[in-house]
Amino acid sequence: MENLKVIISKYHYAKKPALLVSLLLFVPLGIISVFYGIIIISKNFLYSIKILKEKKVKPYVICVGNLTTGGVGKTPIVCELANYCANELKKKTAVISRGYGAKLNNKNVNIIKDYTKTYYDDGAICGDEALLCAQNTKNCIVLTSKNRVEAAQLAYKNYGCEVVVLDDGFSNRKIKKDFTILTIDSKKQFSNGFLLPLGALREPLGESKRADYAVISNKGDENILENKKEILEKIKTKKSVICNFTQGGFYNIKNGLEVQINNKKVIAFCAIGQPQQFYNYLKKSLNLVYAETFCDHYSYTQDDIEKIVKKARELNVDTIITTQKDEVKIKQYVKNISAINFLSMKLCANFTDNGLFYALERGVKK
Repeated sequence: MENLKVIISKYHYAKKPALLVSLLLFVPLGIISVFYGIIIISKNFLYSIKILKEKKVKPYVICVGNLTTGGVGKTPIVCELANYCANELKKKTAVISRGYGAKLNNKNVNIIKDYTKTYYDDGAICGDEALLCAQNTKNCIVLTSKNRVEAAQLAYKNYGCEVVVLDDGFSNRKIKKDFTILTIDSKKQFSNGFLLPLGALREPLGESKRADYAVISNKGDENILENKKEILEKIKTKKSVICNFTQGGFYNIKNGLEVQINNKKVIAFCAIGQPQQFYNYLKKSLNLVYAETFCDHYSYTQDDIEKIVKKARELNVDTIITTQKDEVKIKQYVKNISAINFLSMKLCANFTDNGLFYALERGVKK
């Protein structure tokens, strides 16, 4: 099942998918996509004519989402916005993540971090994105729940939160948003243009009209300006900004120290939405001899890690690289393994200069 998910994900973004794969996948996935599209379009129509109604909550709701599946850099942007609201605007702020792929029951509201402490240190239990939010925000609380309304109400009632930031909540119409941001990968854009599962689109491109801002994430895209123009021609979001992501250093998972890995022979593994971008970056400065890809939000086991370490020995490689998102899920399995390191990611964006922070400030302070 995991391998099938990886194959389908590759098919979504392949410029020229293999003929055999296309023949095998197009008809069955296309049929499902038609029914999926009918459901999504009908749901949005019912919300537009007020038969289905969004629930207004007390806190100001900022939503950071995307139209496609896979990683587009939402979580770092969520942390940036939450930190701005909490520490610059001095508003009590909560981050709410769905907790997808976590062992915690996300039908409940789970407190991952409050103003006094972080209650979990294992991303496999609480969710990788939730733990990253907990680690990279200051003076914020972090909750997980698929019920965003209930989570927002708890944040207001128990913690007095004036602002909540939803990590990946664009398709959730049950809660009324005050400010919506769509994140779009400048290279991957909208996959092959089809709805799930034939393509990676969760909703038709026309639904981009519900967003106040489009944040176009640039992860080393040499044609960023041309791609931005192409994206803006396809969506109906009026305002946009480019958000640059740069790779930080390499850090050893066992001891947390930064390590220098230049021109080394390495193997890599990850379970993220866009694995090829990670591998391509490593190839720029390292000799990547083997890569193991798991599906997004995959829950690792001890056996998975042992197999990767065994593969490294077979290839006579003493350095293994993964991502920061994966690091939070495998700590418990690498306590006695010094060969595994993670690559950190830095967000380089000045949201003040491009007006995004000013727009948020006006809304939050109303």
